Amino acid sequence: MALALMSGNVGLRRTKLEDLNPNLGNILVVGIIIGKQKPHKFTSTAASYEGVQKAVWNFTLRDSVRDYANVTYWGSTEVVFQANDQDLNDPGESYRPMVTSPYRLTLNEKSSLIRHEGNLRSFLQLLRLPTKPLAGFVPLKNIQNNGSNITDLVNILVVVKGIRPTRTVNSKFSNETFSVRTVEVFDHTSPSFQIEMWDNDIIQRSDHWVPTVTILFITDLKVVWSNFLRQFSVKVTARSIVTENPEGKESQMLANYAKEAPIETFDIVGQIVTALDDPNIQDVMTVKQVQDKINSSSMERQFTAALYVSISSFDLDGLSKVLLVKCAKCKLEVKNSKCENAQCPTVYEGDSALLEYNFDIRLNISDHTGTLMNCRLSGQAAEQALNCTAKEFSNLSDEEKEMLKWKYLFEKCAVNIVVLYIGNQSPIISVLKLKRENVLEISRKLAVY
Repeated sequence: MALALMSGNVGLRRTKLEDLNPNLGNILVVGIIIGKQKPHKFTSTAASYEGVQKAVWNFTLRDSVRDYANVTYWGSTEVVFQANDQDLNDPGESYRPMVTSPYRLTLNEKSSLIRHEGNLRSFLQLLRLPTKPLAGFVPLKNIQNNGSNITDLVNILVVVKGIRPTRTVNSKFSNETFSVRTVEVFDHTSPSFQIEMWDNDIIQRSDHWVPTVTILFITDLKVVWSNFLRQFSVKVTARSIVTENPEGKESQMLANYAKEAPIETFDIVGQIVTALDDPNIQDVMTVKQVQDKINSSSMERQFTAALYVSISSFDLDGLSKVLLVKCAKCKLEVKNSKCENAQCPTVYEGDSALLEYNFDIRLNISDHTGTLMNCRLSGQAAEQALNCTAKEFSNLSDEEKEMLKWKYLFEKCAVNIVVLYIGNQSPIISVLKLKRENVLEISRKLAVY
């Protein structure tokens, strides 16, 4: 919101942040809040107010492309003032957003803070200007894979992928309740990353964020390990500022990427599998070793393994879904060979839907140590295993599908897999290679544990 800050009551002089100096008095500053912290109460220890309840509020004000400053508003709890009247070398500044002004504005009961009723257009434009260079962002993949080595605060440039409902949590240390909202984001290096937002102002702003459209530049985040997510995540700090759809070439490049980026789990898995550098996996494991690694507290977000197993479930000719059919125009799943997306050109132009066929098969693999259930076989791996495309498979008779099934069902096979974690979902086991193998060859290579 655009504000007018008035220090004093008479003879006010309009002052820009760039012109601030310690000798000024009775000034009027007009700007827009670009970041703020939650006000909190405290009990005064000053002699004249000992035992009196006070309140403190910190926010960051910007009035031009170049200039922004931290503001401390203190006073009685009734008006939620800020209470921090220390010198400019106050170590507390290390917990405030980095700003361009060497000075901090301090307001008290003699000051006023009112909504600016003038032209707001120029101030609203300031909300899209980042407070730090966009090029300094840290890719999400670096945080996920190297979080233990990151000790400094980081900046990220991301696209909103999904917004969870706001939930209420109770403080372990007081009777207070807090609102929290999980926002899922992505960038060009990672398809899914979750951030928990605890600030009420940011939570309210997130109501207007649009998945795959809204770009966020968030500064001064702390990298933390999340036991719940089993990965490194980030935490908003008192220094963080969230800039929506920031101006800059990096933001525009990310927005262009977001238009074509895969969002559905099927597409994300396909993208990750395609990007794997080395399909020749040498790490031989048993089913139990894979399960133990999945259940461990390992920080790995993905790992690969070669297994020598039997295919214990492979329903190609029954009721199980084995094909994913999408509209070639809008990329949404199609049922009964008809696109039902009201926004798709094939609907409002009256055209017939062009269909894309993809394998999305589930199978179980077993050895002497256990069974990995609900493994996914899709894409090129499925085409090579079945020696046909998904489109060709859709035209096969039930008898032909049954023959393909019995080629692998209960047979000894060499299987390469990749285990992936996407967001907060259960791990996805994707089959990279499925090949019939000689029993003697399996007995030679099989790891016995």
